[in-house]
Amino acid sequence: MDISTLVVSDPPHGDVDVGAAAELLGLDVAGTRLKVAFPAPEVLSASEAADSAEFAAALRGAGLTVRILDGERLAGIPWPAPVSSLVFDEEGLTAQLRAGPVRLGFDEPVVAVYCKPPSDFSMEATVDVEDAIARGDGAAIAEAIQWMTILDLYFEEAGTLRRLSIVPDVADFSSLGPLRRASAGQTMTAILEECGNRFAGLRLDRRLENVRPRARFIMGEAGFDPDQRKRYSFGTLLLRHVLDSISSELRDVPQFELGSRLAYALSPRAV
Repeated sequence: MDISTLVVSDPPHGDVDVGAAAELLGLDVAGTRLKVAFPAPEVLSASEAADSAEFAAALRGAGLTVRILDGERLAGIPWPAPVSSLVFDEEGLTAQLRAGPVRLGFDEPVVAVYCKPPSDFSMEATVDVEDAIARGDGAAIAEAIQWMTILDLYFEEAGTLRRLSIVPDVADFSSLGPLRRASAGQTMTAILEECGNRFAGLRLDRRLENVRPRARFIMGEAGFDPDQRKRYSFGTLLLRHVLDSISSELRDVPQFELGSRLAYALSPRAV
């Protein structure tokens, strides 16, 4: 059975009938309020297309803002490509990647997704980011930067979706000149402002800002609640199974990676 049609939340929501939403989601009222308050897109169901359309209509009737998404679109989004350096000039941005420079003009439509853990969050990945970048291993890169602040820039190049990832922990900002600030966080703020001011067609999604990234489900690891009343929340076995059914590459995807892909896929400019 095809279960790759996803119903995805697209907050902020309207005036939600929490009781009706709780019944539809199979959650208690407290759990439903948490779902409604969660600021970033997340998967709410996975089923055949007809069932997803019916479920989405019912959720909209309860006041939730949701979208229907073909799961294969998530699998088709490129992995993060961290830039090593950036240069802004009068006409565009030049980013240096492992494979060479990429030029992005300010007149090009861009979807930007900003992912940032809360200031009190601190975790380190077990994958070496420099090694992952050197190997060009996208899945390993996503694993290595999963706890870091990331600004993803999605754009088309000759009809192909491209993705640049600005990650302060692995980028050299010395070439930014006056945009460079005393700290990486201040520099990222300056880059966000510069992108907003310079890209005429920028659509910036900040819904993953200050979201605390969760760990993924690991079979047998203590601390994971197998209760499926959480439905498809990140870190549940149920979501892992759904992602695996879409693509084995997505089975162990980190939360910010999934969140960035969802945010892009929900954008009106997604290709």
